[in-house]
Parts: sequence; C-alpha cells; structure tokens
Amino acid sequence: MSWIRVAAAIGVVVGAGAGLYITTKYLQNNHKQVQRIRNAKRKYRDLLAQLSESKKTLNRIDSMLLPEAEQVVELQTNVTTDSRIDEKSRKVLLEIGEEILRLMENIDSVAPALIVEAAGLEPWTEHDLDLKQSAIRQGYGVVLELAGDVRAIRKSLIQKAERRAKRIDTLKSKLEHEP
Repeated sequence: MSWIRVAAAIGVVVGAGAGLYITTKYLQNNHKQVQRIRNAKRKYRDLLAQLSESKKTLNRIDSMLLPEAEQVVELQTNVTTDSRIDEKSRKVLLEIGEEILRLMENIDSVAPALIVEAAGLEPWTEHDLDLKQSAIRQGYGVVLELAGDVRAIRKSLIQKAERRAKRIDTLKSKLEHEP
C-alpha cells in the first residue's frame, strides 16, 4: 500500500511539474509575442510622427509657398519682361520644387514593412497569403493592420505631393511660355 502512495505522490509531482513547465513555456512565448507587438507599435508611432511632419510640410506648401508662386507667376505675366522679376520667379518655383522633392523623399522613406519587421516577421508577410494567414493565426493581425494604416496614409500623402508637383510644373511652363 505504501508503494501505491509513493507512486501517486510521484505522479502528482510529475503532473504538477509538467503543468508548470507548459505554463512557463506558454508565458514565455506570450511574453515574446507581446514584446514583438509592442516593438511594432513603437515603430508605428515613429512612422506616424514622420508622416505627420510630412503632412505639416505639405500644409506649409499649400498655405504659403503655392500662393506665393502663383502670385509671382501672375506678376510676371502682367509685367513687361524684367530679368530680375523673371529670375526671382524661376528661383521661387525652383525652391518650391525642391521642397516638394524633399517631401516626397521623406514620405518614401516611410516603409510599412518596417512595422512588420519590428514584430519579428518577414517583411514580405503582407504580400504572401500563406505567411499572412500564419501571422494572423499566431496573433499578429494587429501588426498587419498597423502596416496597412501607414501604407494608406503614405499613399494619400504621395498623391497630394504629386498634385502639388504637377501644379508647380504647370506654373513653370506658364512662366516659360509667356513672352
């Protein structure tokens, strides 16, 4: 009878040890996942701050630089040819064009794949259906959503910057074609 008690005690200890081991492994894996998601969210905030700065630059171009350029071109077309005004007009348009180019470079440097990579996933996870489904099953769906948000904001800013660049090109061609 005592050997049955000893065997039962050993069984209880082994069962408790196995349960403790499994729980510990689960908590370790969960901790790794939480850390990776936190890293992805931190990268998301950094990229959003960068996009916010780009948006401020775009707003400054809209509110200050484009009206100035339009005013300078309008002045140039209404005034007889004066080389100083002509040179100033070209300089203003060139500066705005360079500003838009820098803006587009800043926007382009924001890569949504950096969020996915910060979570410890492969950067192309969003584009490969099997990897994407696997990441969602593992609990990384929120990371893919964050990357999608950044991609949408980035696309919108790029489109707006391209429209401003086209407007500057239109003003340049108007300035060049005026006698």
